[in-house]
Formats: sequence, C-alpha cells, structure tokens
Amino acid sequence: MANFLFEIGTEEIPPNIIPLILDELKEKVEEKLRAKLISFLSIKIFGTPRRLGLFIKDIALKQEDRKETIYGPPLKIAKKEDGTFSDAGVGFAKKAGLNLDEIRIFKGPKGEVIGGVKEVKGRETSEILKEEIPQIVDSLYLPKSMRWGDGDYLFVRPVRWVVALLEDKVVEMAIKGVNSSNKSRGKRFFGSEEILIKKVDDYFATLEKEFVISDIDKRKDKIKKELDFYCEKVGGFYDDGSEETHDLFQTVLFLSEYPTVIPGEISEEFVSLPAPVLSTCLREHQKFFSLYKKDESGNVKPLPYFLAILDGPESLRETALKGLQNVTVARLSDARFFFEHDKKVKLEQRLEELKGIVFHPKIGTYYEKSRRMERYARELAPYFNVDRDLSARCALLAKSDLASLLIQEKEFTSLQGIAGGLYAEAQGEDYRVAKGIKEHYNPPIEKDAPTNPLSLIAALADKLDTLIEFFKIKEIPSGSKDPFGLRRAGKIVVDILSNPEYYKDGDRPQVNLKEILTKWYGKECPELIDFLKERLRFIFESEKDEEGNKKFNYDEINALLSTPFSDLLDIRKRLTALNLVRKSYSDDFDAISIAFKRTKNILKGIPQCRLDPALFMPEGTKEGDSERALHRAYIQIKDSFEEAVKNRNYIDALTTLATLRPFIDRFFDDVLVMCDPEGKDPKKSAIQQNRLALLQRITKLFLAIADFSEIVPKGEN
Repeated sequence: MANFLFEIGTEEIPPNIIPLILDELKEKVEEKLRAKLISFLSIKIFGTPRRLGLFIKDIALKQEDRKETIYGPPLKIAKKEDGTFSDAGVGFAKKAGLNLDEIRIFKGPKGEVIGGVKEVKGRETSEILKEEIPQIVDSLYLPKSMRWGDGDYLFVRPVRWVVALLEDKVVEMAIKGVNSSNKSRGKRFFGSEEILIKKVDDYFATLEKEFVISDIDKRKDKIKKELDFYCEKVGGFYDDGSEETHDLFQTVLFLSEYPTVIPGEISEEFVSLPAPVLSTCLREHQKFFSLYKKDESGNVKPLPYFLAILDGPESLRETALKGLQNVTVARLSDARFFFEHDKKVKLEQRLEELKGIVFHPKIGTYYEKSRRMERYARELAPYFNVDRDLSARCALLAKSDLASLLIQEKEFTSLQGIAGGLYAEAQGEDYRVAKGIKEHYNPPIEKDAPTNPLSLIAALADKLDTLIEFFKIKEIPSGSKDPFGLRRAGKIVVDILSNPEYYKDGDRPQVNLKEILTKWYGKECPELIDFLKERLRFIFESEKDEEGNKKFNYDEINALLSTPFSDLLDIRKRLTALNLVRKSYSDDFDAISIAFKRTKNILKGIPQCRLDPALFMPEGTKEGDSERALHRAYIQIKDSFEEAVKNRNYIDALTTLATLRPFIDRFFDDVLVMCDPEGKDPKKSAIQQNRLALLQRITKLFLAIADFSEIVPKGEN
C-alpha cells in the first residue's frame, strides 16, 4: 500500500467553480480505480484558488490479478466437421495466448462460440494512473474555460505545474502540456517559487510553511475560529443563518490560500443604514462579514464592525486594513446616497419609470407586468381572506424599486424587493404591503406564525405572470437550458400552494390552480400544467421522513398527480393520507390497485351508464349474489365516504374504501362484466350496462382520492 498525491497548479480560479471541479474529479477517479480493480482506503480532495488536487490514502501498488473470459469465433467456423480446429480456431488461440487444450465452448447470443479463461496479471498502479488521470482531467466539465499559448490546451485556467507522487516516486504524466514532477509552488509573493515535495505525506505541512493551507477543512476551521474570536470580543455574531452568509463563507474559503481574519470598524454615520443595505454592501462588494447583536426585544441590530478575510499572513494586517477601510467608506457613502435619494421618491411615481424598463422584448415592460400583477393579486385575495385593495397595491408596487438608483445603478441588484419594502415602509405604506413587497421574490416560512399573505399573493401574481407570458411566446425550458428561471418560478408557485407551513390551519387557501391559469392564460394550457406538475413531483420526491428516507413512494405521487391539478394543498393532504393508510393496509391496497386497474381498462371509452338494482341477476345465483353484495357495500359506505372527503378527512375515507376489498374481489371472481361485448343480445346488454354502471360509481369514489391504477403492488417494482 502507498499514498498518492496529485496537484494541478494554475492561475487563479473563480471560487464558485473550484468545488464543482474537485467533486467531479474525486467521483471519476473513484469510479476508475474501482473499474480497474485497484483498492484504496479513501480519497481526499483539496483546493485553493491556484491549485486543484486529491490525496489517495493506502492505494494498492498494483491491480488485483483476475481471470478474464475471452470469446472467439462461432463454433461452426472455429472447428471442422471432424472436430479439429480450423485455421480460424488456431489463429484465435494463438492471438489470445491460449493452448488449444484450454479452448472451451461457450453459449453466445447468436449460438455457440469458442473461448477461454485467461489468467491476467495485475498491472502496476503507477502505469494505470499515468494513463487514466490525464484522460479524467480532460473529461471534466468546465463551467468556464480558457485557452493559452497557441490555443492548444483548454482548461478552467492555464496550468503552470503538476505534482504526481506515489510515495516518493514521481508518476510521469502530462496535464495540458505540463509534465508532472515533485515540485509545487508556495503562495505568490510570500512563499517559494519552487517547493520540493520529498514524499506524499510531507505535502500539506510543507505547503503550510509556504503560506498555503491546501486542506479545505483546515482552512475552514481557521476562518471560523478567527471569526468567532473577533465576534466574542465585541459581543456579536456574524452568522445570521441566511443563505447569503453561508454562500459568503464558501466564497472566501476558496478565495484564499492562507486566510487571515482582520476586524474593521464602520463609522457610526453608516450604521443607521438599514441592515439589509449595510450587509449587502459589505458582503457583495467587499466580501466582508457584517456583525450583529440582538437587543432586549430579540431584534437583530447591526454592529459598527466588519470582518474581512485577508489572503496572507498577519504581518499584512495593518497595511491591508487601511486600504479596506477607505474602500468601505466609499462604498457605504454611495449606498447611503442612493438610499436617501430613493426614499424621497414615492413608489407610485416610479411606476411611470417602469414604462422604460423592458421585461422581455416580446412580452413588454415592467409597467405592463405590474398592472397584470395588480389584477391577478386582486383575484387571488379572496382565497387568502385578505383585502383586495391591499393585495392589489402590494403587487402593483412590488417592481417599483427596479427604477430606483440603488437597483438601477447595478450596485445592489440583490436588494430587489427588499429595497422596495424599505421604501414602502419609510413612505408610510401599510406594514403588510411593505412586508409583501420585501418578500415577494421568495416568501419565507415564518417561525411560529403564518407567512404574510400579501407576500404570498404578490409572489404568486409575479411568478404566474412570468410563467404564463413566457409559455405564450413558447419560451419553454428544455434540457438544462432555462435562461429566464422558469423552473425556479414554477417551484415557488407549487411550493406556496402545496406547503401547509406557510399558513395557520384555518387560513389555508383552496386555490383551483388549473381554473385560474386557464382564465389568465385565456384558454387551457396543458403544457404549463404539466410543467408545474413536474415541479410539484420534484418537491414530493425530495421530501424525507424523520429517518431520512423518502417520505412518499413514486407510485403514490403518480397516483395523486393523475387526478385533477387544482387545490395543491388538498393533493398533499390526500398523498399523505394515502401513504399512511397504505402502510397499514398494504395487502388491501395491492388488491384494490389491481382491481382498479382492471376496472379502468374495462370502462375505457364507455359512456356514463344508468344503474338499476332491479337488473341485477337473481339472488341465490353466483353472479347475482356477488353483484348485489358489492352494490350493498357501496351503498353502505357511500355517504360516510363522501362526508369524509367533504371534510378532507382522507384517512377515514381511505380506511372506509379499504372495506370494499373483499366485495370487489368476489365480484371479479364470480361476475363476467362484459357478458355481451358485441351488443347482440338486448337482455345481456342491459345486464352488462348495469354492471358497468356499478363499476363507474365505485371508480368515482376511488378517484376522489387518487388514481389507484398507478399504485404498483409489491413484487411488481
């Protein structure tokens, strides 16, 4: 066993690309080693802006020996009629390195062939790594790439050096025209231009002396400990739990080779800026962490400090801090000017300016979009039991901040919506309107309280308008292409309409999505409905139970998505009930799904039939007793089932349905439903119509919950 080190040294790589390349590199190397029968203990990836690599622990020095079956020509060609080998048979044996007495006969896809089992000695691991690693590097997906020199090589950034070591021996290979060696490089300006790596296990410690922490986890720990240290000194915290802060940490982690946290102060004149504006300015333009504290009421307030990540030793702290402070003052001055200026202009006045901002050339301006959103919000308001005028105003003003200096100057585009909410609040708009504007891009799930309904309405009006208008002009996502973010828009729509966590129990809206889409689209839009179904399917498939397993089975999801796509909260409730009851009555569900599928096939294309109990076969006959028993069972449960469905008590409804199982089984065992398939006997035809009518009524009960024909019984998966 030995350890293997591989490092590609490059020019600076954008931080968001590094983890993607490293993950794929690890996955492909693992896959290749297993395919080549080379054992290893573990693979650890490492990377900085100037290097990508992996460390393989306890890799075998050679492949495992193996037996390989070699197939040759068909038997009728390889052997003569007298049983001796033909020239073709002898030639195959010679080429395969087999003696004639080692030749065996095997069954091939097109008949018998000759062949043999050959002992294959494992090759040296170094030889295989030399061949495979360059090919793997060439196969990596590069979100961005460059050519250099004469343009012969393509990679994320120009390659400057390559290290490939198996213990203390160089594994010869070439990566993008650069030959491997045992020489790496330290940090630019602080480390050595050439560092000799005597053996693999020395690598990380040697580079750290040269101001490079290649180990991602160690670099992460250093940043976190230093951030926590300075937070403790001022009694604050940097991690506000937001996705933005998490993303910032990931960015600075891959922006530095030797990260050092340095604290800076913010002038009191800027602390009065709203926290989102202040933190966005520091985060997006400076890559700084803002510091916060909670007041006595539990509200989060910004502190007059920031924490920056310097890529270099502590000796640079004072020099770097002066420059950072100067740039920060300039940035914050701009932010304060924009914010104070914008605050004085009423959002309603900004609507006129939206006439000059194009949403899409084929769709129109943001002014036209805002007016559509206003109309949609007014129509959605009753579903959420809120004032129509407030809903309409929130949606109308939601895009007004796009005309503000803060957003238009491209300085703070991530504050779209948030800035509008701040302006609305400062200008005396209803607090619900201001909150709705602020949150309409992606409404949060509030803790211990329902989400502001105006936020949900404005979000739905915005996202549904976007989807409708783009589907009208046939700009529909295909493959991995989704330039207008329609998949995300669709996901937000179905999440809002299917997730009970946004609402209090008594305030859950019953939005008929298909109905409102048809109305707003101007006609039925099956493509858009299917698109939203797939977004809902993705949400359901992604959900996990308490043990980390998939919450819903794929066939259960299919069964629910095969029903009318109307009230998505109701679809979720039926899916949950189906999943729970199925676990308790699995055998009944399997039997019912099989019978339902059979029933559905029988009823395909059959018009609605009239049920007349008088037409059942006489009591005392096998068929008569079975169809009458099923009819009585149907009548017995119908009212209680429909009452349970009306009250959305789907667990009771499904439990009730399960009681039909023995009667359905008996019916199909004893009764020939299609007793007059060609319609030549009027008497039999009437009996057949009556039996079809009974099945239609029972099918209707089941379809009120789900399409049970989609349920896959055990053993059929």
